[in-house]
Amino acid sequence: MQAYSATTQKPVTRDLGLTGQLVVGGTVSTGLVLGGYAVALLALAGRTSGHAVLHTSIGLFHLGALVGLVLSATIGLLGRDDGMSLEAAAGEAAKGLLYAIPAVTIGAVVAGWIAMAMVGLYLGKVAPVIGSAIAAVIAAAVILATARLTWEALINTTRRARLALSPAAATRPAESVN
Repeated sequence: MQAYSATTQKPVTRDLGLTGQLVVGGTVSTGLVLGGYAVALLALAGRTSGHAVLHTSIGLFHLGALVGLVLSATIGLLGRDDGMSLEAAAGEAAKGLLYAIPAVTIGAVVAGWIAMAMVGLYLGKVAPVIGSAIAAVIAAAVILATARLTWEALINTTRRARLALSPAAATRPAESVN
């Protein structure tokens, strides 16, 4: 299904390109690292209270998500797909931000489950430990997928910078560098 923008009459699609995918993945991944894995390690090391582990996890997840949003949007704009203008990449980033809203909600739940590993171990219950392990595997998959996208964007950025800094760049029109 295609819809059309009322102001530009350009087709609007649901697909996300590299920039949009990076915004969604980077936002959630950074939150999972900070709010899930870091809090779980702090709790298992006895450096945080078991009473506050879920609150700490959710708070740090959102802080990490905010940092991840800024970093991934910057990397996504600089490492956009070849042939994509900066304006189109900014549109992709904005669309990625819309997709990131429900992803952050789900990511916060996953981070909470990871952080609650200590509670399951303390109580000696198997189900919470299994839930934390499943959440950790899901988080690892999201982080690895985001790392692949980040690597691709960094390669694009490096290639674009080499083209812009090459001696022949002075003779090329500015549009050829993207």
